Amino acid sequence: MARIDPTLAARLKKYGAKDFSACYNCGNCTAVCSLTAKDANYPRIFLRYGSVGMKDEMLSAAEPWLCYACGECSTACPRDAGPGDYMAAARKFAIAHHEPTGLTRLLFTNNPFAIVFTSLLAVFLGVFMTMASDRIDPDNAIKRWIFETFKFEVIHDLGMVIFSFMGLTALIGVILMSRRLFKGMTMPKNPLAAAWDAVRNVLVEAAAMRRYRKCLEDEEPYFKGRKAIVQPWFLHWNIMWGFIGLLMATILDFMLKDPATPTFWPTRILGTVAGVMMMYGATMTIIYRIKGVARQYRNTQLADWALLGALFLAGLTGFWMEVAVMAHLTQKVNEVVFIVHTIISMELVILFAFSKFAHAFYRPLALFAYFLKGGKKAA
Repeated sequence: MARIDPTLAARLKKYGAKDFSACYNCGNCTAVCSLTAKDANYPRIFLRYGSVGMKDEMLSAAEPWLCYACGECSTACPRDAGPGDYMAAARKFAIAHHEPTGLTRLLFTNNPFAIVFTSLLAVFLGVFMTMASDRIDPDNAIKRWIFETFKFEVIHDLGMVIFSFMGLTALIGVILMSRRLFKGMTMPKNPLAAAWDAVRNVLVEAAAMRRYRKCLEDEEPYFKGRKAIVQPWFLHWNIMWGFIGLLMATILDFMLKDPATPTFWPTRILGTVAGVMMMYGATMTIIYRIKGVARQYRNTQLADWALLGALFLAGLTGFWMEVAVMAHLTQKVNEVVFIVHTIISMELVILFAFSKFAHAFYRPLALFAYFLKGGKKAA
């Protein structure tokens, strides 16, 4: 017998769902969805789960992660129940539910807390970076107190603890979600072959956004006839691979950079290309959300703005520093920009598992489960 959570509907609304209790199960949302299999009843069934409090059924399904929020289902809904907004809220709810500390829930549902927490974290990082600067007099009382009290080894170890905690939190979330997704699953006849096929389909989806493109077959009027470079799937692709490319460039630069050799140049090229991609995707998405050009951009929450704004500023300040380094500029403003860039970049990494960015590892996991269970890939 399914366990019922009578608070589920109210909780989902805090994550951005509309008044989905207005749904009377007509099935229009399922009928118009390009990603729904012929014998499926998604997204309709998930609005039912939310209305009656079937939390376990909702969290155990891969389907909410198959949705790319094109919003066509919301447009087709005669009751304005917002099934597209509901599916987005279900994904945020799942991220928060699987994250064990409760921080994600507060960041998603409590805007004052999110603003205060991220601001205090930025101030802390900013003060530390400022005090660590060689420009600050070593005899400065505050700087002397900080680095006499907190030795480099302590600071290094603290940083390792913080990043390890973030990684451990992400790992726990993935394990908890995996237990739900694969519980009671009937194994394929050839599990290794099925697993490899599922992995291959996930990689193809990540590389080509095949399912995302398919969900836009019946295009929003604003995008109808426009080139691929301005389509939502392409912007999402640029943000994802741009961020991954920047992360790889940072790691490689740290590992390979040597003042005596030019080995850092390939990583700089990689970082520049990845930065352009991320900036392009983030900038266009911000413009679309400000203008509300299409249905998928008209319900933007603070978590959405925070992520896009952080990506944009990280890219902008990164390019500023690139120019400053190449031109050997030493103005005070460049030091300030460097500190801002470092603060934003560190916050993005520290909060990776506690923000909307967490879908970067939850969605591939859900897609893997979907394909392993025999789900159909997009044409």
